[in-house]
Amino acid sequence: MGIISLVATDLRNTFCWSFSQAKDFADCRRRHYLNRYGFWEGWDSAAPIEARTAYRLKQMKNKWALIGDAVDSVIAEALKRRDVSVPFSVKDAIERANQFFRKAWKQHHSNGWRSDPKNIICIRELYYKELPAEAGIERDAWVDSVKQRTVICLENFFDNVLPRLPEVRHGDLLPIARAGDGDPEHFHLGQVKVYAIPDWAYRHDGRVKIHDWKTGVRRESHLRQMSIYGLWAQMKRQAPVDAIDLMIEYLEAGEMRPVPYDTAVASEICAQINASVMEMRKYLVSGDLERNEPKPIEEFPKTDDLRKCRHCNFRELCNRVYALTAPDEDEDEA
Repeated sequence: MGIISLVATDLRNTFCWSFSQAKDFADCRRRHYLNRYGFWEGWDSAAPIEARTAYRLKQMKNKWALIGDAVDSVIAEALKRRDVSVPFSVKDAIERANQFFRKAWKQHHSNGWRSDPKNIICIRELYYKELPAEAGIERDAWVDSVKQRTVICLENFFDNVLPRLPEVRHGDLLPIARAGDGDPEHFHLGQVKVYAIPDWAYRHDGRVKIHDWKTGVRRESHLRQMSIYGLWAQMKRQAPVDAIDLMIEYLEAGEMRPVPYDTAVASEICAQINASVMEMRKYLVSGDLERNEPKPIEEFPKTDDLRKCRHCNFRELCNRVYALTAPDEDEDEA
């Protein structure tokens, strides 16, 4: 993601690294350009149309992101209510999620995202007419699939996850800055700012425990993502490497997957981040991370794998026909 920082009276697009950003870069250099540089100043009505369009497209949510946002927000509320002994049932949780979806649906159809894409949700599947208005059955099935998956995830959280989570004193919770709360959670690896935003982290019995909720299927890439959270605990929270527990909660399957973390894993993930940064800097003028000025857009090639285009917010700007044979798989990498 492009990060806005305030320097004197100027806004700067500073170089940073994140797991999702590295995935964009690996999937498609052009997507990386639009998501990090092409959108810059697109929030300004006086900006060029290309920047304003890229900024608007950058904000779009697909159904997997909507499910993830709904589940994450409801789980956060459930944990807070438990800490203060305020009842919050799975029925309450499902209703909260449905309220979120109704609001998102209403916002999309209001078209308010055209003028305020940062705060008004635009749903990608509807924007790109993947669910034609006349295909009422298809639209109903899409809505039902979103709700059903959310219900399964929340029921499994309340039945299988919440009962085994310890009650954590407020002082033992590790604060995690989220998007919208200023600068999101991060640490520095050398001179590079690395964004790492786990879902829930706390100290318990002399250890730092980190949980990440996943609403999608198992992916090996999730292990790498969790290792970055382990590095965050080491570098930001000064946790000893042998006192960090990483756990992925696959909510749809109702499974918990522990992720090993030790000195060798930490060293490997540092090397992977540094290698990714070195590749990214090849696309900057003079390779200057501090300046962070991208080369011309033409230097960022589009992917040859059109299946990846189906899952890209920016396909309008690329003017490409994506591969319809691509599976409707989740994009849960948050």
